[in-house]
Amino acid sequence: MSVSKSSGALRIALGVSLVVFALAAGFVQRSPWILPFLATGVASAYLCGQLRTWRHARNTGGLRLYWLQLAADFGVQLLLVSALYLIGFGFSALISSGVRVAPVAPGDAIWSLAVGAVASLLGIYIDRLEGKPSACFPACFPACFPAWMTGRDEDAGEVFRNDLRLLQERVSLQSFFTAPADTVSATEHEAAAWADAYSALTEGLSEDDITRAEARLGRALPDLLIALYRQQNGGTVAPVCIPLPQHPEPARYAHVILPFGGYNDLVPAESLRTVWDTVCDYADPDAPEDANQFPPGAKAMIVLAQWYRETLFLDYNQPGAPRVGYTDFDRFSPDGSRGAVTWWKHFETFFACLRHYEPG
Repeated sequence: MSVSKSSGALRIALGVSLVVFALAAGFVQRSPWILPFLATGVASAYLCGQLRTWRHARNTGGLRLYWLQLAADFGVQLLLVSALYLIGFGFSALISSGVRVAPVAPGDAIWSLAVGAVASLLGIYIDRLEGKPSACFPACFPACFPAWMTGRDEDAGEVFRNDLRLLQERVSLQSFFTAPADTVSATEHEAAAWADAYSALTEGLSEDDITRAEARLGRALPDLLIALYRQQNGGTVAPVCIPLPQHPEPARYAHVILPFGGYNDLVPAESLRTVWDTVCDYADPDAPEDANQFPPGAKAMIVLAQWYRETLFLDYNQPGAPRVGYTDFDRFSPDGSRGAVTWWKHFETFFACLRHYEPG
């Protein structure tokens, strides 16, 4: 996870604002019936600020268990806002020498939920600033994740025994992309319209299209990648993974690499960019404080798939055919070193390692 000064400041400001709002509700002696609505808004903001744990739960197959924590989250937030409300209420009564509890009004619910909605949107924005958690995050900060999400608890490990099932069929040019999804169209006309639209979206590239893409990039793309683009111009791919060397027959998401990320797609040829270009979306190359955001050789790395900063790319920093790299550019070790890159000598080598899978 990449926590910047701005995201950290926003998290602090958001937390302080919610505390002040709860104190103020008690200070102006609003009806105690405001508390369930206030707790709902604060709980929503809390959950939206913890989207990284939801993504981790989804990727490790524990999302169903994480839903069970929602009731506890609401209970904790209800206790918190009740305590703050009573502090504000008591302080108001102390300085005014009187108690004048306002009758319950629609505004009590509206304002509480509105503040919660704004805080939730800000929490989502902060999450986007920080990006997804790195793989080492749970190991470095285990208290931030339940034991069943970290995978270190033996009993919890049983839950993930069948996270995924590796299929026997090898990935081929024909099976790399997914088939069109089934539709729920009410009429055959709607189904036909969907089929035509999907065909247009997934049409393969011509030789001229590929020539233009290579000319724009100033790089020759690997032949096998060109063959994929001739079949379909990027987009959604089939569920594919690469088993880690120590887990040749994986049964858990933690045992595989998902090279095409959470979006599970290949970048269309006309949208191919360098790693340098993608970093420039949020960092200033001329700002000293952003210098560590730009990996060495970033201008000669072509992004094939990216989920937050988890990136599959072609590396042209050495002579000959480009090698394929996969890493999380937001992942740093405790000593500040950038996370390791998984390398394949050629795109053909990378492609040969791909395996089809389905959720367990």
